[in-house]
Amino acid sequence: MDWIQSVQSYIRVVEEGSFNGAARKLSTTSSAISKRIHWLEERIGVQLLKRTTRSVTQTEAGALFYDRAKNQLDSWQSVVDETRSVNQDPVGLLKIGATLAVGSKFLVQYLDDFLQQYPDIRIQLISTTPGQLPELSLDLFISREIEQLNSLSFKATPLFEHQAAFYASPKYINKYGEPKTVEELTQHNILIWGERPQREIKLSKGKRVHLSGNFATTNPEALFYAGKSGMGILLSNNVMLKEELKTGSLVRILPDVTADETTVYAYYPKLDYQHTRTKLFLDYLKQRLAKEQLN
Repeated sequence: MDWIQSVQSYIRVVEEGSFNGAARKLSTTSSAISKRIHWLEERIGVQLLKRTTRSVTQTEAGALFYDRAKNQLDSWQSVVDETRSVNQDPVGLLKIGATLAVGSKFLVQYLDDFLQQYPDIRIQLISTTPGQLPELSLDLFISREIEQLNSLSFKATPLFEHQAAFYASPKYINKYGEPKTVEELTQHNILIWGERPQREIKLSKGKRVHLSGNFATTNPEALFYAGKSGMGILLSNNVMLKEELKTGSLVRILPDVTADETTVYAYYPKLDYQHTRTKLFLDYLKQRLAKEQLN
């Protein structure tokens, strides 16, 4: 019996919820799947699954085995794909972690062109929370600088400078007017990224300003929709608002005022070999960003 084949069968049973479902996915019989799971349990020495006539559920040991085994299989597949890529076109899964805002408003606009260039690469975009440390199972992690990141495990390369500015919809400006100074800005309704409808920010010139409004959210799509619909003024980065600025649904106000300056990095695990898919994507992304800065 084959270890990898048996582990793959176990993972598929868990994900499909049944032996029949796993058998269909793996183009085999439920009897063959059952034999592989039984062999796996005998080799490990613990019961992985609880079986009834109606359902299959994991034991505590089974749940632990599933998580660890899935990561190990992904790593093994990555090694296989990297080895094949030496003499062939790059293939395999590229796992990218990013916050919901960075993923949905920044990264996603570059994925289609990249995948057109490398049709045998697949991308899994995983949402993370702001400030969250990247998991080693990720190939790439896009984030602002994380000071507590273990530099022994990860490398970092800068992608772009994040410099936030203020934006509003023409609808909002027509109804409430356009603030011409920071003092006037504080009298307007500000849409707040966060859990509370108020926030203190530091402007680029060092001045601190207290902003408040009637709407706060940690959902980027809701925040940008609120800005476009005229609910208030938005503090964001032009990198996140390319489409809105292009269509005119949002316009920049107070052009000389910026805030929240920081660098956005791409983090990736230190490896004993060069990860082809990660390098290809980073090179592509940097080239696109550099080209856009020139335009």
